[in-house]
Amino acid sequence: MARVTRTVYGIYYPETRRIVDALWAERPHDWYERNYTGRQDTMHRPFLERWRAWAAAAGVTLGTGYPHEYPTAGANEAIHALLALHAAHAGKRIHVFAGDYEGYSVLGQALGLEVVAHSPDPERYRASIARTAHPGDVFWVSQPSSIDGNLWAGFDAFRDWLAAHGSGVKLVVDVTYVGAVAIEPRIDLDHDVVQAVVFSLSKPFGVYYHRIGGVLSRAEVPTLRGHLWFKNLFSVHLGERLMAAHAARDLPTRYRPLQRETLDRCVADGEVPSTARPSDVVMLAHAPAGAEGFAEYARGEGLRFCLSPGMDGGLRP
Repeated sequence: MARVTRTVYGIYYPETRRIVDALWAERPHDWYERNYTGRQDTMHRPFLERWRAWAAAAGVTLGTGYPHEYPTAGANEAIHALLALHAAHAGKRIHVFAGDYEGYSVLGQALGLEVVAHSPDPERYRASIARTAHPGDVFWVSQPSSIDGNLWAGFDAFRDWLAAHGSGVKLVVDVTYVGAVAIEPRIDLDHDVVQAVVFSLSKPFGVYYHRIGGVLSRAEVPTLRGHLWFKNLFSVHLGERLMAAHAARDLPTRYRPLQRETLDRCVADGEVPSTARPSDVVMLAHAPAGAEGFAEYARGEGLRFCLSPGMDGGLRP
């Protein structure tokens, strides 16, 4: 079986497995009982409070400008809700960086929105945004970046330029990879141009099908209002337990050597080019464009590889 994939998959870490086992063993039926009393209505709040503190300790600055917060089934539900809100209020287009998370484009186009892709090079995005952006547009960006799995050093400059020269374009920032990098990200989102922040625990803990995520927004997201009642109680409690047990840089620091070891084996066996290097995101690697035979791994202006199959194999007997 190949040790690399084009699609990014998470790793169901042994630490995650132990916490899930412990939570299942508690047989927490009490969470679900007496629902007619409304006792479940606030059960998501400790999870969201924990995420704010967990992300802050990792280097994410949020400030106090996001009064509306909702638990969601991973990041996908949050992305869909925000894009649907944009489309429902006469939004016509969104903007992305070429090679960024494909879900923005796929969901945006399905909702009838035009998707405009830009180069992450400052000179080029300034020219293309000035040419194509209109007031009311929204720019979607991941940080750490889904393009190559690295922290984007130019994020602050982009955020500030967009606020000053972006023709009224607002920003949505997806911080799904926070918790999957071993270094402190220092992501400042305390800025009026940032409309909403989307997060997920799928990459940090490998909990894809437990569906644990959320969105913080400056404005109400009406389609998520019902999540007061529709949330998955096991997921929000699991998310809280995972973050209580592991700081954001804990697991990526622990598994950084396995990332390098897996990448070395992949290079030796020709599964990735010799120019590939470990990304900041612990299950990814990246390489410059141009390596022959790896066109399917192209992301934007480079190549990106997911090492999860190989790393997962290294964790199993």
